[in-house]
Amino acid sequence: MKLHFLHKSTASHIQYSATEGKEFLKLWHYHPELEMVYIVQGRGTLYVGDFIGHFEQDNIFLLGSNLPHMFDSDVNQDTVSKSIVLHFNPTYLDKLGTNHQFDFLHYVTGICERGMMIDRSQSKSFLPLFNELAKMHDMERNLQALRILFKVSQNKNYSKLGSTNWTENFIAHDNRLNKVLEYIMMHFKGVIDLETVADMAGMNKSSFCRYFKQKTNKTFVDYVNNVRINYACRLLRDKGKKNSISLACFESGFNSLSYFNRIFKKHLGCAPSEYMGQEF
Repeated sequence: MKLHFLHKSTASHIQYSATEGKEFLKLWHYHPELEMVYIVQGRGTLYVGDFIGHFEQDNIFLLGSNLPHMFDSDVNQDTVSKSIVLHFNPTYLDKLGTNHQFDFLHYVTGICERGMMIDRSQSKSFLPLFNELAKMHDMERNLQALRILFKVSQNKNYSKLGSTNWTENFIAHDNRLNKVLEYIMMHFKGVIDLETVADMAGMNKSSFCRYFKQKTNKTFVDYVNNVRINYACRLLRDKGKKNSISLACFESGFNSLSYFNRIFKKHLGCAPSEYMGQEF
């Protein structure tokens, strides 16, 4: 899962697009622009920084500047994936935010630095605003996009996605670290050998462990476990597939159910069985 930098068009400070296809663009990428995504139709796995979760119809996400992400659609014969996407130039938002009438923009750009999802209980109130975008001309559409961001600033029901440590330590041009993080994201379901990853970074194991802890504020083992637990949570939340705890354990890369239960409780403060009983 190679990390790509995408160059967006500079023709407009706010860009609107509507996508429809068998699946969304399956590309692990980042860009300076803030990205807002309304899932009109479709479902799948969302990767944001070190977060792995689920997306489905009527979800609304806001992703911060230079935050790596990918929407990986669940594909079957009858699948159609549709979304409405807004990209915001961060320099434009910063400049606009100097006017006190738009100072809510500073709040919005702050809360989406590591990605956020609007709570499902609130997302439907946003849908008319998104649906009206298709009927508008550019100037009116830009004003509507700002109305949507204002509504985000008034909404307190949301969840943040990637961890603080990851986003604070991610450096887009640190190719050595990014190569390791990409490898983890691509191979977390299987065995990840410390020596292999250290060799990839051109270090011995002890030097690599110090380097990794310095860059991410997590040990290598804790980081890999965190990615696996995030994915296990995504499986346990998928009520439609009725995944078992055992399946979530082994599908997310753990090879011991007792170890999985212990690490799950350490990370989330509850057992997997308790987690499954929660409402999402």
